[in-house]
Amino acid sequence: MKRFVFLLLLGIAFTGCSTDDDSSTVSYEFAAITDSDLPEFFEQGKAYDLKFTYKLPSTCHIFLGFDGGRENESSNEFFIYALTSISSAATNCNDSNEEDLVFESTIRNFRISNIPGEAEKIIFQLWTGSDAEGNPIFDTVEVPIGVLNESS
Repeated sequence: MKRFVFLLLLGIAFTGCSTDDDSSTVSYEFAAITDSDLPEFFEQGKAYDLKFTYKLPSTCHIFLGFDGGRENESSNEFFIYALTSISSAATNCNDSNEEDLVFESTIRNFRISNIPGEAEKIIFQLWTGSDAEGNPIFDTVEVPIGVLNESS
């Protein structure tokens, strides 16, 4: 009986110290930006809400928000990415029903400031996917910087 209890305790000790990690991990991916609703022009110093439409890679992906920015403070070119996450434990993910994967979201209070004085437009590079070599593909949208004419 003592031997049985010892073997039972030994078995519990070894299974209790298992190094297998059963917890799920999360990975991050981009979602293709498929459309944008940008103003006719930007007025420097004014805040804008920018609407973008994106397509999730599958029904198991969760939209986290937009990411990106300028390469440096003197650039008038903005790179925009739709960031998603997916759990490695996700199952029954569907990527064939287009209507279930397309959503719209907004970047709120986007402000045009610190743009080089001679810049006549803001250039948005919207991530739409990757080519066969894994290089990013961007859709370029240009929005002029204007001055609101209040005399009309």
